[in-house]
Amino acid sequence: MKVLFVSDNHGDEAILEQIRQTFGNQVSALFHCGDSNLASHQPGIQGYQTVIGNTDWGLDYPQVVTEQVDDQVVTVTHGHLYQVNMTLTPLLLLGQETHADIIAYGHTHQLAVTMEEQRLFINPGSISFPRGTYTGIGGTFAIVDANSQRFIVQYYDRQMHAVPDLHFKFER
Repeated sequence: MKVLFVSDNHGDEAILEQIRQTFGNQVSALFHCGDSNLASHQPGIQGYQTVIGNTDWGLDYPQVVTEQVDDQVVTVTHGHLYQVNMTLTPLLLLGQETHADIIAYGHTHQLAVTMEEQRLFINPGSISFPRGTYTGIGGTFAIVDANSQRFIVQYYDRQMHAVPDLHFKFER
């Protein structure tokens, strides 16, 4: 099972369309971790399962999406309601509640990936306004390839190229 995660495009509709056109047929699902600033009827957000972010004023996305994708359970939230700037504990509790294998979030604009209690926690970073160590890449999104034995995470840049230094494998 492969799923794609993107977050925090803040109205940059073209990049979401480009990602969907390039990778949409290569993954089982597309998830947006919030702050799209796009209404659900806008073309750029079509095809993405989307959650509401702290700057998505007036939009009707849910706070949390949990989906079974093949044999994996994926839970997505923006993170602003889960203290992601300080700790992953509230996300861990959410993942336990939803029986998630993968918990994805945004909000920080900084990519991050780790594994806790056999669950993968992933922040794809901001595709349009990155912060932190990897700001120089100019924006990132991620594809997770998961099965019962492992998670493989590959980050990509805005030019749709895999970033070699941002390839991670976690055994389960």
